[in-house]
Amino acid sequence: MNSNNNNDDHDILVRALKGEQVDRTPVWLMRQAGRYMADFRKYSEKYPFRMRSETPDIAIELSLQPWRTFGVDGVIMFSDILTPLPAMGVDFTIIEGKGPKILDPIRDYQSAERVKPLHDVASQVPFLSPILKVSWEHLCLLLFLYA
Repeated sequence: MNSNNNNDDHDILVRALKGEQVDRTPVWLMRQAGRYMADFRKYSEKYPFRMRSETPDIAIELSLQPWRTFGVDGVIMFSDILTPLPAMGVDFTIIEGKGPKILDPIRDYQSAERVKPLHDVASQVPFLSPILKVSWEHLCLLLFLYA
């Protein structure tokens, strides 16, 4: 693992994923690993989950914290599998200590018809592109949406 983030092996994770020979096992942390970090907890105390995952500056900061602290080879983007739902007409909230709650659950065919398809993610989920762009500029990013 590289602690100074000036790693000559900056693409080791990508090379390993391609099946190429690498001299060591790449290391990365899932975003949940940051929960024990004081800096991460400060954001959690100050901002609700959706604000943290839908505000590019905050999501980027939370994504890069483990990378800066530990010099890992890749980072899991701070996001959630539910992120695109509001753009599809399905709103949700996160209940502290319990998890996500769909505000108007899809329970029948008529409610399923209200779900809008994503045809232009750039405009429908506009915060994702800046998060990916800045994160990719810093390191090899693993995009993993985790619920």
